[in-house]
Amino acid sequence: MSKVIGIVSEGPTDYLVLKAVIDKITGESNRYLSLQPERDMLGRFGNGWKGVWRWCKETESVNTLMKEIQPQIDAIVIQMDGDVIRKEKEAHCLCDSTSCEQKGKVFPLYCDKHGDDCPVIIPCVSHKDGIEGTMMHGEKLISSVLDAEDMSNIAITIPCDSTDAWVVAAYDGFDDIETHEDPWKTIIAKKKEYHGIRVRGDKKNVHTYAIFSDKVAESWGEVTQRCRSAKKLEREVKRVFEI
Repeated sequence: MSKVIGIVSEGPTDYLVLKAVIDKITGESNRYLSLQPERDMLGRFGNGWKGVWRWCKETESVNTLMKEIQPQIDAIVIQMDGDVIRKEKEAHCLCDSTSCEQKGKVFPLYCDKHGDDCPVIIPCVSHKDGIEGTMMHGEKLISSVLDAEDMSNIAITIPCDSTDAWVVAAYDGFDDIETHEDPWKTIIAKKKEYHGIRVRGDKKNVHTYAIFSDKVAESWGEVTQRCRSAKKLEREVKRVFEI
């Protein structure tokens, strides 16, 4: 039986990938609502990973929200790319190893001291290295600020290094693609075409990504074999929907 699923994602291309693979995992054509970012991309929280984290921080009672929105939401999937952990200082402000006079006083996204004088050190020694450490840290970032009494119908996914890695896994079959930094720039958009599909430089196009998303869903079995973050999403979706 199909469900109504709310998605909180970094952007419209991630939204397309998530819709395609969730339908593949559940075997249903579900109905989706983009909770974040808002469709005009100029909403209250903004877009990108900061918009996701801000939505999680500032949305009061996610469980109540799910009931109040019509149609009522059965589940929420929250996505933040793993590259955030690799390169963004704000993501490490609250880590045990970080010593800062602002720590605990100002939420990282509201702090204006992330310049050269910021004490955050990357890579951070407060969490495990590798894909598992990245996913764990990303999940903690989201869950620690999420106002949700019940997490049974909420799934968190941290694609590594990004959902672009899942695209490369689907098309090229790279076993170590999750350790590859910025696969969009270095692989997909490196040339004018990617597997015969026109790519417009550094800018991601939703029409192009609709094709990519279908390929990821079609090759989902291979993607989950090559990407631990994809396999983790599959487990989370099955947990939420009790599959």
